[in-house]
Amino acid sequence: MTRARGERGMVTVETGFAALFLALAAGLAIVVAGALFVFGQCQVTANEVARQLSRGDERAAARASEDAPAGAVVTSAREGGAAVVRVRWTAKLGTFTWPLEAQARVLEER
Repeated sequence: MTRARGERGMVTVETGFAALFLALAAGLAIVVAGALFVFGQCQVTANEVARQLSRGDERAAARASEDAPAGAVVTSAREGGAAVVRVRWTAKLGTFTWPLEAQARVLEER
């Protein structure tokens, strides 16, 4: 069986491109998974802070807000008999950034 001269080495090039594509896809998947993990941390922090504020425990709310991921901004407000907490974090990949925001609303305990 003979091969045409122009096809020599094509499998190697195709394998190289496939490996490069798989590496880029795996890297992107890792970045997205990391951002989702941090978003989960933001949601847990928002829930915890809102729960403490609804109980009127400002000191516990301040401690809970310290559990936010590094670089996250925690804001709280009272709206219509509820404690509303927002945790914002900006994901970065090189020069590309996108904001993530978790929010929790808990009715005040009386």
